[in-house]
Amino acid sequence: MSTTESGATLSRVGVVGHGEIGATYDRLEECSFDLMAVVPTIDHVNPTFVREYDVMLVACTSTELEDVTFQTKALRLVRAVAAIAVVPGGAGAPAAARIGFRGFVAREVGPDALTRTVRAVANGEVAFPRATLAVLLQKMSFLPLSGSQSADSLTPRQRQIVSLIAQGATDRQIAAQLEISESTAHKHVQNALRRSRTKTRSQLVAVAQQGAGA
Repeated sequence: MSTTESGATLSRVGVVGHGEIGATYDRLEECSFDLMAVVPTIDHVNPTFVREYDVMLVACTSTELEDVTFQTKALRLVRAVAAIAVVPGGAGAPAAARIGFRGFVAREVGPDALTRTVRAVANGEVAFPRATLAVLLQKMSFLPLSGSQSADSLTPRQRQIVSLIAQGATDRQIAAQLEISESTAHKHVQNALRRSRTKTRSQLVAVAQQGAGA
């Protein structure tokens, strides 16, 4: 990253154009980042070269994001540098996330919105529309559980608490139901997560139900 005279940090950005839809973004000169280079299409991307940049903006269509040939090319890029898909109409965000893009914007967004997305991705964040993140998180909760996750080691008390979690109970409600303090209830939950090698309460419930043959 480079800095301005005021000391503000600017992201070094490369741009991948598109042979059919044209320029990646029509108002790049209004954005607050360092535009380092423009590559005509994704076919011209050199993965070694793009590692010099903080972020790459990639013009593509929602149809391409579902296309295996494009996905193969995009994978080479996203493995080398943090990339943002720039798509006309803003459709296809879930597909972009599955490929490995770190951000997604509609081609029609304003310069300030694009700049914020670039800065977020350059800082290691994931920048997708909230609706897309909600869908992805929901899908993640139903992913197959790894063999290392097991409810076999849970204590009877922890199983009781997991049962309450499955009913939607909070730590406070668990504490009231079992006549224990809220902090004790929280500790039981954390111990259950650790014993079952899960990271979220939904995963914990899924593991326990799977172990019970639910």
